[in-house]
Amino acid sequence: MYNQLGVIGCGLMGGSFALALKRAGLVKRVVGYSKSPSTTDLAKRLGVIDVAAESALLAVSGSDIVLVAVPVGATGATFGATRHGNKDGLLVMGGG
Repeated sequence: MYNQLGVIGCGLMGGSFALALKRAGLVKRVVGYSKSPSTTDLAKRLGVIDVAAESALLAVSGSDIVLVAVPVGATGATFGATRHGNKDGLLVMGGG
């Protein structure tokens, strides 16, 4: 079990993945961030994420596993913006 999943991109792909891990009991807490605050707010209201982060970096900080579910063209910039929040042993997955 992972203590914290960080999700960058809480839309259909990121949200579905987060919800599946929560329902399977594989994560204790989900911290999510989306560029669109309305997407993050909806994910929080639906129980997909537990905490809405104010930035991608804050979604990554403290996470054991991270899913980056952003458009392919934004992946490089997202990894660059979050690299300082990575801890040893962090598992990062991309799907966008």
